[in-house]
Amino acid sequence: MNNIELTALLNLLKVPSLGPTRIRTLVQALGSPEAVLSSSTQELCQVEGINMAIVREVKNYSPNNFAEVQLSMADEYGVKIISIWDDEFPPLLKMIYDPPVVIFMKGELQEEDTDTVAIVGTRIPTTYGKQVAEDLSRELAGVGMTIVSGFAKGIDTIAHLAALEAGGRTIAVLGNGLDVVYPAENRSYLPFFEEKGVFITEFPFGTKPDAPNFPQRNRIISGLSYGVIVVEAGSRSGAVLTALDSVDQNREVFAVPGRLTDPKSEGCLRLIRNGAIPIKDAEQIIAVLSPHLKVPRSPIQRKIRLDLEGDEAAIYEILSREPKHIDDISAESGLDSSLLLTVLLSLELKGAVRQLSGKMFVQR
Repeated sequence: MNNIELTALLNLLKVPSLGPTRIRTLVQALGSPEAVLSSSTQELCQVEGINMAIVREVKNYSPNNFAEVQLSMADEYGVKIISIWDDEFPPLLKMIYDPPVVIFMKGELQEEDTDTVAIVGTRIPTTYGKQVAEDLSRELAGVGMTIVSGFAKGIDTIAHLAALEAGGRTIAVLGNGLDVVYPAENRSYLPFFEEKGVFITEFPFGTKPDAPNFPQRNRIISGLSYGVIVVEAGSRSGAVLTALDSVDQNREVFAVPGRLTDPKSEGCLRLIRNGAIPIKDAEQIIAVLSPHLKVPRSPIQRKIRLDLEGDEAAIYEILSREPKHIDDISAESGLDSSLLLTVLLSLELKGAVRQLSGKMFVQR
């Protein structure tokens, strides 16, 4: 789309009664965004679903240099503005029933970004949730899947960073303009996204992270992905809404089972009751998604060595993905603290366990 048409399209975004669906309807009926703005009242009224009230808003709207400001800021921030009619628009996103007509994108989508999966969840995860999100993201990114999430604190940020640390790629979908960093504490992570990360939003520059934006953003997270993985979520979590969007878009929904008594598991358990796939590991996700993927993915290669013997094998069996304090491990194993620390260090070096804060240990 050339700059003249893009300018017209951006101006249409500011007409109050025109959302993405009506803009698409008008452009398809009249030929181009510029034609919509230059059409007569009679021509606009002839478009199905467009009433006189909407026509008056289109005819009376004054852009006040809105589009010019957006284009100027895009140049300043190194951002591409891509319309749904452009070849660069993500094909999966184009297939949903209510795609945005414009996305603002910082970074470059690569050929390998055709195979995508979303990981979402609570902003305040448990230690278990943090580890599961990190493990899933690292393993999926390690076999070439691009991880999509919402850049929120908690599970979203953990998933993004784990993918990047694994040498993979990630897409962050925002509920604000690209000139706004939200949450503010994530500003320090921006340099990590420069090489293998992409930021996408449908919200123009200057848009603040207001609450109504996030349900709207969620459909893009799921729309960019073949499946959505919910790691931890309360019953009214936005992650559950993303999963429901995924169902509407005919995408796969996965949920990590949690403790029955944990409020942060309520959303996942409800999704499972309603048909979401309960997942155990990344290999299961690859198996379910494999018919959709453009590139065959190799089985997940586990880093844990299987030749553990003696005290190492015993300690590994005592541990699980639930954090366990070193005193409890010592009590269960019968090993004194000095020998136990030696065994745990050896298991860490083999990639079999991981130490958390507070002298807590978990299986990898």
